[in-house]
Amino acid sequence: MPLHETWKKIVTGALAITLVTGSGTAMLTVPSTISAAAATTPFTDVPGGHYAEKHISKLYYQGVITGYIDNITKISTFNPEKGVSQQEAVLMALKFAGISHLVDENSMIVFGESFVVGTFFKGYIELAFNKGLLDREEEYALAAADKTTEWGKKPASREWVTKLIVKAIGQQAAATNLQNTESHFKDAADIDTRYKGYVNAAVQLGLVKGVTDTTFKPDSDVKRASLATIFSRAQTSYAIEYDGQVDGVISDLTEQSISVYSKETDTKYTLDANTLFYHYKSEKPVALNELKEYTDVTIFAKDGKALYVEAKGDEQRTTTVEGAFARYNAEESIIYMWINDKPVPINYTSEVAIEDSEGKQIAITDLKANGQITIVQDSFRTKPVAMKIVISSTPATTVATGDLVSADQKVVTIKSAGTLVSKFVAAGATVEINGLANAGFADLVKDGDQVELTLNASDQVTKVKVTNREVKVIVAAEIFNINEAKKVVTVMDSNGEPIALTITDRTKFDYLGNSIDLANAIKLTTQNANVVIRYTHKNIISMQFVMAHTGKVLEVDLKNRVVTIVSEQGVTAKIPYITNVIEYFGRPLAAHTDLKTGDVVTMTMKPDKIEAIGIRVHQNVQYEVTSTNTVTNKIKVRTTVNDTFEYSTQDVSFVKLDGTKGTLAQLPVGAIVVFSYVGNSVVKIQEVGKASNG
Repeated sequence: MPLHETWKKIVTGALAITLVTGSGTAMLTVPSTISAAAATTPFTDVPGGHYAEKHISKLYYQGVITGYIDNITKISTFNPEKGVSQQEAVLMALKFAGISHLVDENSMIVFGESFVVGTFFKGYIELAFNKGLLDREEEYALAAADKTTEWGKKPASREWVTKLIVKAIGQQAAATNLQNTESHFKDAADIDTRYKGYVNAAVQLGLVKGVTDTTFKPDSDVKRASLATIFSRAQTSYAIEYDGQVDGVISDLTEQSISVYSKETDTKYTLDANTLFYHYKSEKPVALNELKEYTDVTIFAKDGKALYVEAKGDEQRTTTVEGAFARYNAEESIIYMWINDKPVPINYTSEVAIEDSEGKQIAITDLKANGQITIVQDSFRTKPVAMKIVISSTPATTVATGDLVSADQKVVTIKSAGTLVSKFVAAGATVEINGLANAGFADLVKDGDQVELTLNASDQVTKVKVTNREVKVIVAAEIFNINEAKKVVTVMDSNGEPIALTITDRTKFDYLGNSIDLANAIKLTTQNANVVIRYTHKNIISMQFVMAHTGKVLEVDLKNRVVTIVSEQGVTAKIPYITNVIEYFGRPLAAHTDLKTGDVVTMTMKPDKIEAIGIRVHQNVQYEVTSTNTVTNKIKVRTTVNDTFEYSTQDVSFVKLDGTKGTLAQLPVGAIVVFSYVGNSVVKIQEVGKASNG
C-alpha cells in the first residue's frame, strides 16, 4: 500500500528513533567569521569529511535518528559503521514515513513460529505488514528458510532495505514497471529477482547507488551511516515536514542571525559556532558566507536557535522594476512610480537603501517627481517590499510621431505633418505593440501603423511604439470554416466565442517553421487543427500551424482532463488531453497530479484535433562534468548525490560560460553544467561554473 498520505505529515520530536538503545542584499552575500569547520556533525565519531555527515546531521535534527550518549561523559556518538538489523530498519522506515505513532502498543501480537522479532519491535513490524512496507507471506518464508538467525536480528541487506524504502515512499508501481529493466551493475545477476525492480527504481530515483560505479553488492549488510543516507536522499523527491523545520526564503542574514520568510511571516533565528551549514549542491559543510540573502532555504531550529541550515537554491528571489517616481506615502510606507503610464504602488521600509547614480546614499525626500528610478524588490512575499532604490542617470530623450512608411533594424522612416522623416536605429532598439510579446521590426505594418519614435541624445531611435492598433493572439485556435474566395476564416477565440477574421495580402502562413501560401494553408486546415493566429482589427497577421504548444501551467482540471497554460505568446489556453502519461525526467511514473502551477510544459497535439496526446515537463538539472568523448559525442557527468551517468549529446546545443555557442570539445572536465530537459530529452547543455574543491 503506497504511503502518499504520510509524506507531508508533521513528525514530532517525540518520535525520534533510537536504532539501538545505548547505555553509555538583493545582490549581497554576508561575510562571516563562522567557518564550515566550526561545526561538522552532532557526533564525535562522524568527523568532517565523512561521506554521510550531511545526511546523519539532517536526520538527527529532524528527529528521525538519535545516537548513543555516554551517561558519564555525555559524549554523543553515532557508530556509523555499525550494522542495522531488519527490525531496526523497519522501525526507522516507519519513523521516516511519519506513521510509527499508529502502532497499537496494547495489542497482543503473535507471529508465525519461525518468525521471531524482539518484543519491543512486534507492534512496529505488525504495523509495517498492515501498511504494506513488508509482505507478510514473503517475510515469513524468508524467516522459515533461515533458522540460524532470528528474523528481527538478521542484518538488513542492501537489496532488502532498498525494497523497504521504495515501498515506504509509495513507489512500488515504479519498481514493478522497472522489474525487467537491464541494470548497469556487473553483479546485477546476484540481485534476487524479488528485489530487482526495487533496486532499479531506487537507482533511477537517486536513493541508492552502487558500492562502486559498477557493483551493487546486494547481499552486503547495511550500516547505520548508509541507511541514514538512503532515507535522507529520499527526502529530495518526497518531502516530509518535521517538527522544528522551516522552509522559506532568507530575508536577512548576519553573522549572528538568520531571518526566514515562511508562511507570510518573518522569523529570526540565532546562529553560533555549532550551527551546521549545508548547500543542496554539496554533501560537505559550507561556510555561512556561501549563503545568499533572498534564496530558498530549509532550517531546523529549536528554542529560537538555528541548528541546521541548508541552502535549497542559488537564485535570489528578487525583481527589478523601472519607471518614473511619482510620490511616496510615509504613513503607509508606499512609493508610487509611473510604469506604462499607470501609477504602481510599491511597499518599502525605513531600512530601504536609496542611492543616486553614483552610489551616494540619499533620503527618500530627495527623490524628484518624474525622475527615473530603478527599484529592486523581493518576489517571495505576497506584498513585495523594496530593498534598494537607485536614481537612474539617463540621457535626454525626445519623441517623434507619424505614419510608418518603412522600418528595419537600420533606418525608420515616418510621415509626420506631410513630411518624410528618416532616423537611424540605435543598437538594441525595441518595438512595442500592445498585445504582442517580443515584438520586432518584422511585426510593423508600413502604410498602416501610426508610431511614436523615442529618440536618444544622438537622435537615434531607441523604441518604436505602435499607437493605433493592438495585436491579439489565439492559441490552440480551432478553425471551423474557411472561405478561400472571400478570404474569411471563422475561428473560436480564447473565450470560446466564434470570430470571423480576414486574410489580407500581408497575411503570412507558416507550417512548422516553413513559409507556405494560402492554397496550402487551406489544405492543411483539414489535416492539422492546431493553429496559432495573430490578428489586428479583424485582419489576420499570421497563421502558424504547429504540432505542440509550450507554456506555463496555470491549472490542471483532472475531472474534465484539461490543462490551462499561459503560452509562449502570453495567451491563456485551455487544452484538453487524452494521455495518461507525463514525461518528467527522474519520475518514471509521473501523472497529472505531479504537475504544479508554474511548471513549463510542452503539449504534443493530436494532428486533426485540439487535444494533447503527450505532455513533457521542462526542467533544468545541474551536474558536474567528469569526462567527455568527442568521438562518440558522449558526456559523463556526476549528480549532486555523486551518482554518475553517460549521455549522448547528438543534436544537443552547447552554451559556454560566456554565453556564446560552444562545442563538446570546449567543455572542460570539472565544469558545472545545466542540462535543460524537455521530458526525458536534453535540448541544451549550458556551462555555468567550475566545481569547488570544498
